[in-house]
Formats: sequence, structure tokens, C-alpha cells
Amino acid sequence: MTALLERELRDLLAEQLDVLEPGLTLVRCEFALSDPRLRTRGWIDILARDRHGLWVIIELKRAASTSREALHEVAKYAELLQRDKQLAPDRIRALIVSTDWRELLVPVSNMARDWNHDLRGYELQVYDNRTLSAERVALLPPSPEQYITPVHGIYLYASPQDRDRGWKHIRQIASEIGAPNLLAADFERVPAKDSVIAHYGLYLGIGTVEWGSALSDSPDVDGYGSEHPAEYEALSAINARVRCVEVNSAYPGVLGTLLGNPNWEITGYRGTGAFAPDNGAYEERDWLQMLLGHDHGDGHFKYIGSANPRITSRWRSFVGQAMTSLGGNPEWEMLVRAWLERVAEQPGDIDVVLWIYNPCDLIQTVIYGWPDDLAQWEPRIKAVARFPDGSRSVAQGKLCANSTGGAPGFHHYVHEVYRDPVSWMTTRYGGTTWISDLDLVRRLGLRYMMLEIISDHPGPPAPEDERGLWLVEDGQAARYSSNDPEFSMAWQLNTHGGKLVTLREFLATYRYEVNTLRMEYLNGIDVRR
Repeated sequence: MTALLERELRDLLAEQLDVLEPGLTLVRCEFALSDPRLRTRGWIDILARDRHGLWVIIELKRAASTSREALHEVAKYAELLQRDKQLAPDRIRALIVSTDWRELLVPVSNMARDWNHDLRGYELQVYDNRTLSAERVALLPPSPEQYITPVHGIYLYASPQDRDRGWKHIRQIASEIGAPNLLAADFERVPAKDSVIAHYGLYLGIGTVEWGSALSDSPDVDGYGSEHPAEYEALSAINARVRCVEVNSAYPGVLGTLLGNPNWEITGYRGTGAFAPDNGAYEERDWLQMLLGHDHGDGHFKYIGSANPRITSRWRSFVGQAMTSLGGNPEWEMLVRAWLERVAEQPGDIDVVLWIYNPCDLIQTVIYGWPDDLAQWEPRIKAVARFPDGSRSVAQGKLCANSTGGAPGFHHYVHEVYRDPVSWMTTRYGGTTWISDLDLVRRLGLRYMMLEIISDHPGPPAPEDERGLWLVEDGQAARYSSNDPEFSMAWQLNTHGGKLVTLREFLATYRYEVNTLRMEYLNGIDVRR
């Protein structure tokens, strides 16, 4: 009976639609569709309605040689039917029915995940008595993404040979416990070697681990450990067995600090599994971005990415990663999300680039940035959207104030939030600095905001360009446009005499207190090491 022609098989299936799903009713075989304006037409093998009244396109294939055409035809017919019947996408479904699924499983699985319409597959059996049976095909699940989680460790060694042996041992431990995907950076002490015992370091990032862990239910694990329990358990197992001079847990921000320290430099990378050097999928710049956490926003402080809102699957990931990097900063999170939503509403292909540095740690900014490197360490955002008509929106996020400060002073408020340098370091290593930082920023009268310029010309801003002031008011993002009368009042309320008070200007008002506090923290804990 398998020698039936495809049209004979189609007619047989049309009589027995219930073998696919209960409640399917036939509308017509060879349902004609055409659109003269688009210069295309076609015939749906079987058009049916399901028990919920949805339209069901049934595409039938009986051999591997013809199955490759199925996705093209289903996509075409769904579009034409939607236009012909003036239907919403969720009113149309599609079933691909075939006696041979060798060439169909992979492409149908991919399309079913990303398509707007419900898509299912059935494998058909034909018997000698002209009866049919069908079994729903289990489509392939998404391939899990392998990436470096924010669960990191630092291992210090006395010699390069010890480090090589240590890496070999770490690989062995990781393989034994089922954590085969690792990425590491070699770093070395450059000057002042006599100030530390071990000059050779290994900065390790743990890739995603597939086995589960009970740590997620443990009240003793917080921060990155609670977010990535299996990876945290893998790192703990490595730390318990590794042999080196010194072991420290870390997170993506630590590597960023290391890169900014002239005493240390990265000299190379190592990897296993998905991150092995011979994998061919990554370059050194990719490895660095992964360990910094920039590619997923997992560093919770820095993100660099670009996307087009019209490429919806990538746009969702892009927005999600940006929001992850803004974790702990609810004001910027609301403002950036609102700006992205506004940009995405514009028609056509739009190029959007985001650069976020969101440390949520004002003390770190002061220690490392004041006074000469503040531009490198202060919180900031740059967001650019380029539109098809040549115009662009450029938004910059800043930590600002509407005054130049006052009593009781910078030093007083810092000591209200952090008793001493040890208290601050405890929050850093516990991954909870952002909570204290929110308190400190509010006590000081500082505020996160975004300033936007919309222009239709290249080069620097012009006086006639539209300005936008983005603020959080009553728990929501608010935008004030220079084209509207409300802008002037909002600007006056959030500036000092009409002038924006930047973080540098604010700290300069407390110059003596800031210098004193910086030296207190530098002397209290050797953060420069």
C-alpha cells in the first residue's frame, strides 16, 4: 500500500483526519491560494479546521526526495492564507505529515521554535486495508548554549611550570565531576614582584554545567552561587582539590579590575570542551569578553552589544542581556528598557548599539578613579540608534546631582553605609555591593538619569536638535522632550541653576573628604595588590 501516489494518499488521509488529531474537519483538498500582486499561487494539500476553530494547513510528503520542499510550501501557504482570510497568525496552524522523516526532523524542529504559527509533525503509516495511523514526531529540543558563567576562581603559582601542572590538574578534576567546559586566562606580575609570593596566576571561568545541584535550596549560598548552583558546586570541588600557593573565588568584575592594574597583565588563554583553543569558534577577544561577562551581561556591571529590533529572536536576547548587566540599578534598568522600546517602535531596520558600565559601587569608583581616572571608572551608558532615514538617537546615562552637595558631608554618609573598609570588601566578595550602593547614592542626593539627542545630520549636536531628559518618576520611566513646555521645568528641578552637576563636579565639592576616605580605604585593605 506504500506504493500509493501522493494524491491518492492525500485523499485517503482526508477521509481519516482523526488519525492526526481528534476534532479535525475537512475544508477542502487542493485548496487554491493566489495573490496576483505578489505573482504567486499554490494549492494546500488539505485545509482543515480544528476543534477550536483554527485553520490547519496539512502538507503531505511521502518520500525523502520531496520532503525538502515541505517547509517552503508550508511557509508560503501560511502567508497566503493569512492574507486571503485576513487572519491573525495565531489563527493558523500547520501540520507536516510524511512517511519519511529523515530529511524533515532537523529543519522542522528549527522552524517550529521560531515561527509565529503552531507547527507540528506526524509520521504516517499506511496499511494494506487502506487504514492509516499517525504518530506525532518529537521535535528536537533547543541546543543548549554553552557560555562562561559568572562563577570564577583565581589560582596563584610560584612558577609557570607550576601553573601548567595546576591547569592539568584542574582539567582532570573538572572532567571527573562533569564540568568539561572551562576557560582560563594566564596573568603574571609585571613590576614589583617582591611584593607578592606568587607571580603567576590562572583566572578560571566555569562553563555551564548540565547536572543539577541542591545548592539552589541552601540558605548559605547567595549571589552568583545561588544563581548558578551547579557551577558553584563545580568550582567548590575544584578549589577543594587544587594545589597552588593561593586560591580565591572571583566574579567578572575582578578580572576587569585586574586589567586596569598596571602590576598585572594577561599573557594568554586556555580552554577545554567548547572553549578549547582548537574549537575554531572563538578568538582571543571573544575569550576576554566571556571572562569579563560582557557578552551576556553576567558581569552585572558591563555590557557591549548591538542588534536590530526587526531580528526579533536576537533582539529579545540583546534586551535581556542588557537588563542583566543593569541588575541592581533599577533606575537605569527602567530607563534603558524604555529607550529601547521607544527605538524599536520606529519602522524599518534600525542599528542599535549599547555600551554599559554599571559598577553599582561608588566606593570602587572613588578608590580607582579619583581624581585622574574618573572617566574610566564612573557609571556611564552610551546608547546609539541609527534609523533608515539617516537620523539617529544618542542617549548617555550619567550619575548626576541637582546640587553641589552640603552638610553633613561625603565622609559622613559613607560611614553610615560602610562601617570601615572591611565592611565594604565584605559586600564586594559577597556580590551584594549594589544594595549598599543604592543606599549610599540616595543619601548623597545623586541620581541616575539619561540625556538624549536626536539629530538628522552627522557630526556634533546642533542647537536645533531635539533633546530628551529621561528620569524615573513614581516608579516609572519618564521622558521630557525639548519640543514640549514641560522640559524646562524638569530640567530646572534636576540641575543646579540650569547646569547639570556631574559626578566629578559633585566629588570636587568634597575634595578633601574624598581624598581622606580614598587613603583610608587604600591603607585599610591593599586593594592595589
